[in-house]
Amino acid sequence: KKDDSFQAAFDELENIIKQFEEGTGDLDESLKLYERGLELSALCKKRLSAVENRVKEIDSKFETSDD
Repeated sequence: KKDDSFQAAFDELENIIKQFEEGTGDLDESLKLYERGLELSALCKKRLSAVENRVKEIDSKFETSDD
């Protein structure tokens, strides 16, 4: 269920962004949220990169040459 973990990470990241936009929380909490946000961002980027690579593999598998 990689998509579920991506969606969960993305949703959590959105929640962290909303918390920053609202300006709630103290400095220590904000630092923890920032660190968690970076972790989630890296996870999402990694998953998207894997999907992109898979799409390229599928595309190349089904490409036909006109030669």
